[in-house]
Amino acid sequence: MWWSGLWRLIVGLPTASLGAGVTWGAPLPSIAPANFLFMAIGIGLLGCGAYLSWRGFSFVGDAITRRVTYVTGQLKGDIRTGSKGAKSYFMLVGPVRSRVWRRQTFDALPVGRVCNAYYTSGSGQLLSVEPATAGEPHPSLRFGGDSAHAWDRLRWSWLLIAVSAYGVVAGTYDTITAHPAHWGVVSGRTAEYHEVDVKSTTRYFHIDGSSQEYNLNSLDRASPPVPPLYNYVGDEVELYVNSDNQSNVLAMRLRGILFAADLYLHPEQQFWGMIWSGAPIALVSAVLLVVVIWGLAYERKHHKKELIAEGNRYEATRT
Repeated sequence: MWWSGLWRLIVGLPTASLGAGVTWGAPLPSIAPANFLFMAIGIGLLGCGAYLSWRGFSFVGDAITRRVTYVTGQLKGDIRTGSKGAKSYFMLVGPVRSRVWRRQTFDALPVGRVCNAYYTSGSGQLLSVEPATAGEPHPSLRFGGDSAHAWDRLRWSWLLIAVSAYGVVAGTYDTITAHPAHWGVVSGRTAEYHEVDVKSTTRYFHIDGSSQEYNLNSLDRASPPVPPLYNYVGDEVELYVNSDNQSNVLAMRLRGILFAADLYLHPEQQFWGMIWSGAPIALVSAVLLVVVIWGLAYERKHHKKELIAEGNRYEATRT
């Protein structure tokens, strides 16, 4: 239980934090498809991280409480065939569903017999199964509450509501704060210039008296094209840096020539890029949120009808 919980927390918590950072820090506000994809990936990472973290807490909670829940019911087998023909084997006893990794083990299961299944109350991890020939389990064992009401049991509806609500907030914020590109001017002498080649070339610029490193990638398609800058170290330079990203250079004036990126020449592209990335994210998330809430309401209403019908049958039997 400890190992199962800790590795999920170690992976899940940073993944959720990374997803949140990626969603709010999309670096391509002028390119709508890329920015939309960036935000979608961030929300996906947040959901995966939240899922792993929640599962991790449930395992850790089980390891701390050391309480076991059991259910008595008919043991059933379930075989699922994947898209490539691979088969997965599952064992079911009441609310407990556990995957069986070996076909030989699955074939040896007493399918159809009434069994006691022992499992952890929070994470729903199956511990053991035995034929229910002795009635109640041994009284010396420690048993907890019903797993359906455990605080740390994962509920997909809660997770989907949280992630979709986050998507609505992030997308709406990106939409209502949409604005054209604007910049500030930084001037000085070029102190250093270097390039990093990893699949593509990334160019960096330093100005004397400042520790800020300026990224020149936006000038890859500048008008006119930027020449090799190694011979310009020591020259006076003016950098027009994006106010939303202080390291991103939108234009550069060097030796009297202005080298301008497309976003500098057409600042409205950033406005429409933010609109066409934030609005779809908010819309898709809102639809998912409504569907999940509607599903929960429908399930609760259906469950209430079943309870009323069961109560009526009980009263009719007594009568």
